[in-house]
Amino acid sequence: MKQYPMTAVAPTVAACLGVRAPAQAVGPVIEEMLATLGGAERLAVIAPDAVGLAIWRRWRERMPFVRGLVEGSGVALRAVMPTITPVNFATMVTGVGPEVHGVGAFSDDFQCETLFDVLREEGRGSAGCGQPGYTGGELLARFADVNGRVDENDDDLVTERVIQIARDERPAFIIAQLGRTDDVLHAHGPAAEETAEALARADGRLAATWEALGPLGYGMVVLADHGQHEVVWEDGKVHGSHGSDCDEDALVPCGWLGPRTRSAGC
Repeated sequence: MKQYPMTAVAPTVAACLGVRAPAQAVGPVIEEMLATLGGAERLAVIAPDAVGLAIWRRWRERMPFVRGLVEGSGVALRAVMPTITPVNFATMVTGVGPEVHGVGAFSDDFQCETLFDVLREEGRGSAGCGQPGYTGGELLARFADVNGRVDENDDDLVTERVIQIARDERPAFIIAQLGRTDDVLHAHGPAAEETAEALARADGRLAATWEALGPLGYGMVVLADHGQHEVVWEDGKVHGSHGSDCDEDALVPCGWLGPRTRSAGC
C-alpha cells in the first residue's frame, strides 16, 4: 500500500477544490486522490478517531463501507508526532507539523494559515464538526466558518450535524471527527469485541453520510488521525494507547468517493 505523510492532506484538499494550499504547507499532493476528486466543488473529510491501519485490517469485515474505499487502491497516511488527535487534525488543515502550526491541545490557536483561511479568502465556506470536549468540536469548529459543535457526546449527532450543514449551508469544505472509536479503543484495546462493534457503528455512520452528501455534489474522504496499540495495565486489563511513532499508532488508512461516481479510490 502506497504511503503518504499526513502533511499531504491539506495540499491535496486544496488541489481538489482548485485553491492554493496553506502558505506553509510542505506535504505532497496525493495524485491518486486528485485524479478522482480534482475539480470537486465541495469536499468532506470524515475521520473516525484512532482507526489505524492495523486496526482496520483486523476488523475490515466489520467495516464494509470503508473496506470498499480502501481495498485494492488504498493508501496509508503516516501521522506526525506525537500521534495524538489535536496535533494531527491540525496537520490535516495546515499541511505542517506541530512545530509550525503550534497546536498541541484542542484549546490552542493555530499559529499558521489553515484551509479555513484559504477558502475564506476565496469566498468559499468551511465547517468543522465534532463533540464537546473533543478536537472536532473545540478546535475545528472554532476556526471554520460554520461551527458544527454538537451539544452532547454522541457521534450520531455529529453525523446528523454534518448532513444538516451540507444540505443547508453547502460549504466547500467540511471536516468532522467521530470520537467514539477512540474512546472504545482506549477502554478495551484493538482486539476486543467492543472495539469491533464500535467500528461497525462508525462504518454505518460513514455510509449514511455518503448517502446524504454524494447527491449534494460532495466528494468524501475517510481517514483517521492516528491508530492505537495494545497495552496491559498493572491490574492485568487490556487497553489501547497511542502517541508513539510505531506503525500501529502512526499508520492510518485513507479512502474516498467522487461526487459524481460511486466507485472507490484512495
